[in-house]
Amino acid sequence: MIRRRVCCALATMITLGAPLGAQAQDMRRCDQLAAYYDRYGGGRVSEGRMPVGRIERELGYEACRKGDFAGGVRLLEEAIRRTGYNVPPA
Repeated sequence: MIRRRVCCALATMITLGAPLGAQAQDMRRCDQLAAYYDRYGGGRVSEGRMPVGRIERELGYEACRKGDFAGGVRLLEEAIRRTGYNVPPA
């Protein structure tokens, strides 16, 4: 009886922990892309004085912080491409 409860509790912890691990991995990707943009692309200024892709970078990182990792990564990758750089591998 006790063994069964321990197994059920352990299974629940593993099941609930999986999405948290995936979210952490997704957020690390967002951090990686934002840092890459900041390091390589953030200094290129467009005609209107705002760095190329800066809006996409900000909106993308904000989307990641709110949990929309797919949308955030898409915007961050777009910001990097707009500066003329290739998106780094994950």
